[in-house]
Amino acid sequence: MELTTPERVLFETEVYEIDDDLKVKRGNVKITESRIMFRSNGNAKLLYISGIQMVEIKKENRWGFFAGGLIFLVSSAIMYLLGLEFGVGSFTSALMLFVLPTAFLFVSLLLLYWWFVTRSYLLDMHTNFGRKLRIRSKSKEDLYEIANAVELVKMGAVRMLQRKERQFV
Repeated sequence: MELTTPERVLFETEVYEIDDDLKVKRGNVKITESRIMFRSNGNAKLLYISGIQMVEIKKENRWGFFAGGLIFLVSSAIMYLLGLEFGVGSFTSALMLFVLPTAFLFVSLLLLYWWFVTRSYLLDMHTNFGRKLRIRSKSKEDLYEIANAVELVKMGAVRMLQRKERQFV
């Protein structure tokens, strides 16, 4: 069944949402004259704009992945240097001085790649009842447009614009 909006849609974009249980869902955000609708596979959320207390945009850099990748990279470099210094005399020394640093190098590259891929911007909308809706996007402009549309609706500027349009027609 399709969720319909009887109101005019002011803004629509594709973003990510993060639930309280930390599940990430790709979906569609529509902002109408009185509410925000987030649709994704299997669920839809409606949030009335009058219930939003605060809107916050922040950059989520995921520094943990970056730090972990650098630690593994430095560790593998140290192990490679130790392998060159002491040489390979047995199977266990080959394992410790070549195979393990190579594994560390691959893990570090994967962590650095994951850090690069998952950096994004977050839009937090805090509601009356202490709940929070998080929307994630790679594009900061989409989140600014959502925040601006929410503020325009909260101020009543959209309804004032509609009244002015009706007066001139």
